[in-house]
Amino acid sequence: MKQAEQPLYPKLSSIYNKILQLASAILLIIVLISILQASGVKNSNNLTKHFNFIAKQQLQQAIVGVTVILEQEHKDKHQQKALLQRYLDGLVQVNFVNQIHLYDATGRLFVFSTSLENDKQANDLARPKAKSINDLYGISPQQSNLSAKLTPIVAEVRHSDFASDKLHGYLRFTIEPIYLTAILAKADKEQQSLQRLMLLVAGVVGFLLTRGLNRFSRRGYRLSASRSKSKSAVSKE
Repeated sequence: MKQAEQPLYPKLSSIYNKILQLASAILLIIVLISILQASGVKNSNNLTKHFNFIAKQQLQQAIVGVTVILEQEHKDKHQQKALLQRYLDGLVQVNFVNQIHLYDATGRLFVFSTSLENDKQANDLARPKAKSINDLYGISPQQSNLSAKLTPIVAEVRHSDFASDKLHGYLRFTIEPIYLTAILAKADKEQQSLQRLMLLVAGVVGFLLTRGLNRFSRRGYRLSASRSKSKSAVSKE
């Protein structure tokens, strides 16, 4: 009797396993990239929400203080303006507040304050000139666009009595977002780097496990084939 031919199963199984591994690896890479991109977008949105929340909270607190000063009795407008000036000068001491503008009900500038500039030795210099909205967006002549660095937020200043619809004016905060988002952005970047490292380690471990399982499977098949051959030889004898 002719010896039975070797089946094609080992070759086909090896090819199928390699194709399956390659397809699984590509799919896993696509999924991981999608997860990282979605995580980056989500973290960016969270930073924006955090910035908007803190800035609006600071603005609302300032509106309360301005309203109290405006509704107090004063000897004259000069005394009221002096109190408002001191109050705004105190508010711009916060690192992320660059400028504060208080307008009357007609939109005319009443009081403003700007944060102190520092020299290279961190010494306070004179306050810079206040910038209008046109200056911030580079609309004014010989002015560069600062909208990427500074963000203006405007809110109405109304009478503290809700029954009264009187409008005192408008308060504009010019915020530097970098002071609010820099720390969170750095922590987010470190977290993403750690996630990428963990995913890389997981991929290497998965690759090594797959190679080990494949070798174990092929070895088991060879042992089974050799046993079947020995049994057939014994039966022939």
